[in-house]
Amino acid sequence: MIRSGPRVVVLTALQLESQAVHTHLTDLESYEHEMGTRVEEGALPGTPWRVALAELGEGNTNAAALTERINSWLKPAAVFFVGVAGAIKDGLELGDVVVATKTYDYQGGKLAPDGFMARPSAWEASHWLEQAARHTLRSGEWTIQIRSRRPQRTPAVQLKPIAAGDVVLNSADNPLSDQLRHTYNDAVAIEMESAGFARAAHLAGHLDALTIRGISDKADGQKHAADAGGNQPQAAAHAAAAAIAVITALTPPTGTAASEHLPLTGSNGLGPADFSHSTGAQTAAHSQGVRWTPVTGTVEVDWRRPGHNSASGAGPAALEIHLVPVPSGSRIEVRRLAQLSEELMVLGRASGFFTLAEFVASTADDQRATAAAGGVRQAASGLAVLRTGQRSAWQPLPHDGMGGFLDPAVLPQQISQLLTLLTRLPLSDPRSVALGIGVDPAMTVSEDEVSRMPRTRAHPWMRGDLLRVQPDETLTMTDLTSNRDSVAEELAARLLSSFRSPKHGF
Repeated sequence: MIRSGPRVVVLTALQLESQAVHTHLTDLESYEHEMGTRVEEGALPGTPWRVALAELGEGNTNAAALTERINSWLKPAAVFFVGVAGAIKDGLELGDVVVATKTYDYQGGKLAPDGFMARPSAWEASHWLEQAARHTLRSGEWTIQIRSRRPQRTPAVQLKPIAAGDVVLNSADNPLSDQLRHTYNDAVAIEMESAGFARAAHLAGHLDALTIRGISDKADGQKHAADAGGNQPQAAAHAAAAAIAVITALTPPTGTAASEHLPLTGSNGLGPADFSHSTGAQTAAHSQGVRWTPVTGTVEVDWRRPGHNSASGAGPAALEIHLVPVPSGSRIEVRRLAQLSEELMVLGRASGFFTLAEFVASTADDQRATAAAGGVRQAASGLAVLRTGQRSAWQPLPHDGMGGFLDPAVLPQQISQLLTLLTRLPLSDPRSVALGIGVDPAMTVSEDEVSRMPRTRAHPWMRGDLLRVQPDETLTMTDLTSNRDSVAEELAARLLSSFRSPKHGF
């Protein structure tokens, strides 16, 4: 039985295009239509979305028929066609991304004795989704979603028309190229499915649809060389990353059907709207309860600082959270860690976790990638990924001249913000994780309220013990991303309980 919840559909023509999208999804399940059409559907980490993925094969006819079938079957809020295309205009380089503002069916026309007379059909992109793409892809921040080798340069994004027909164009000097230049002069790329896709979306009435393509060749006779160089899977990875960034930026509002238009959050899906505390109604809308499972054995957490609870060299008292894959899986490649250090900095700045005024040091070695504000030594705020797959984030507690403090009303919000970042890192998600939470250094930390700042009196903990809640349960990444606020409230309760009852240990 197909799960309920807000849903988008991503369609592709080729296997390599489908694989590029597949890497962004978790907990995939396969469904089969009564006519044999298959989709794989999974969660998109960090969002409430279910994403259904279908590989249709090449051509506009397939695209039209199966877009209509899948729309009638799954009734998504939006549908995307994601894949590769050939550039037909100067100014596009291999790996660049084109978001189709208009799609031409260039094969419509009349062949008369005096030549071919074009009778073009064209369909505009969904205004809602086009605006989402403009908002989300206007800077290079979306490239942190790329799940392939890092491009040597930041791919450009153009929002321009695309031409689609059932012809593979691999020459810049032929009648079709002349036709495209003269009759479809604003089109910048050519491919084989979007005309059928756009027609089906148009006939559906109110189906929001958008095509996103990565440039894999220049339709200039050198397609074989471009393909041999690995440009097709790279271009597909770029298109998939751009599509995932756009989907991530869409947040279903409470109390509306999944098929209604949805508002945008902040840039790249991370911003004030995303970091604000959700209402109970929002939590209930996306939550079916968190399933905590006791761990067998011990989960090893690599805490930010080993040793005793000393304030020496630690900076302000910081809240730290660690997500540890359970069971431990394959290790992250060292060369990937080198890329991640920069990506962590980009994500941190895009989300507002790091301010533009802060100096952020990004470092990597053979065990971890780190981005930390104020340099790694002071590390007031930071993000880290270990070779083991552990994800870590830390950030100062609210503080004044009396020191840092835990505010029971604010703490769950801060934890939820850190969980948001950790679930949106550009990594393949494990099935399940264990969560460790602590405060370092905890000496002089007290429990108080932000509303009392600046304070004139405090009752600090003043212990040498480590204020750490070691994980003894796991939960799935799907539960974590779908119930982030609920998980944050539970972690806050555990941390406060340990703080209030230090005699029980941690």
